[in-house]
Amino acid sequence: MDKVVFPDTAHIMESLLPQIEEIAKIGIYEVDLTRGVWTGSEQFAKIFGLQKKDQYTVGEFQALLHPEDAEEVMIYFRKCLENKEDFNCEYRCVRPGGEVVYVNSRSKIQYSDEGTPLKVLGIKQDVTIYKLFELRLNELKDLDKKKSEILSVVAHDLRAPIAQVLALSGLLKACPPAEHGELIRLQTKSCEIALNIINELIEIAQLERDDQEIKKDRTAVNLLIDESITRFQAMAQNKNITIKATLCQDCEVNINSSMFSRIIDNLLSNALKFTENNKSIELITENDEGQFLLRVVDQGIGIKPEHIPLLFEKFSKTIRRSGTHGEPSTGLGLSIVKHLVDLHNGTIHVESEICKGTAISITFPK
Repeated sequence: MDKVVFPDTAHIMESLLPQIEEIAKIGIYEVDLTRGVWTGSEQFAKIFGLQKKDQYTVGEFQALLHPEDAEEVMIYFRKCLENKEDFNCEYRCVRPGGEVVYVNSRSKIQYSDEGTPLKVLGIKQDVTIYKLFELRLNELKDLDKKKSEILSVVAHDLRAPIAQVLALSGLLKACPPAEHGELIRLQTKSCEIALNIINELIEIAQLERDDQEIKKDRTAVNLLIDESITRFQAMAQNKNITIKATLCQDCEVNINSSMFSRIIDNLLSNALKFTENNKSIELITENDEGQFLLRVVDQGIGIKPEHIPLLFEKFSKTIRRSGTHGEPSTGLGLSIVKHLVDLHNGTIHVESEICKGTAISITFPK
């Protein structure tokens, strides 16, 4: 009878291990805590973008930790040593070439009979692809949530003027012709409110396109500012608000004229909505070392400090409010301003104090 020869399983597994590591994107490693050195497989070195060598220092590895994760990882490692727990952690590393990778570490810590930590044995797995998918999925979930919130707000905002139009239509049928004029005026106003909501939604959608390009020309901005002030004089007079202009002379800026006018209109409209009667609003322009500065300063009701970072969000429920005379607000005005300023490579800054007023400063490259 022929002798049965069993394969050397250990040898086979050892020869297959590098392939298994590569398939699973796993690297095996060991840390000698008494000498402060690491050893690892070829796949371990590949995960971190290192040249394969016999050993690495602890300092070499710590230098790979992402600056935002390094402190937290080291605190957790020390906690594992103190509590004699396994080191299981997910964190980011930066390869020598600058590429960020997400690493999942699963490790066992070995101790002496006296409880002194001696070695760490474990694996490091490159989970970058899975982590990026997870982050993207979370982004999509957030976008979907925001979309639902926006649709809810828009539906609510459109429902009111449409309901008013329907109610007024019923009154038109019942009222004598002599009263139709006022009802038609109110109906027109409701339609204008609804149309304004729709127009701003279309505008913000266009501004958020990735391929948005604008044509800019050298433009005398004082004329545009004066024209905007003229457009809002009637609204200002209704609240007995004075609009002042302190403008630098001979000021030309490389801008898109219609977008710049939109910025001024939105800032003025906002200032007028949230300023009480008998106050003032001032528009100030300055030239400063190759930059053009525009400031709109009001004596309005002000904004809470914690709400300022939310000002440029679309339809933010936290800060959305009506004007001092109940003027409607879509919650898109300042979001549109921010997009328009960004398209000009400009910056926008807000300062505010409750019951004293708000100053919005915008800079444009000249």
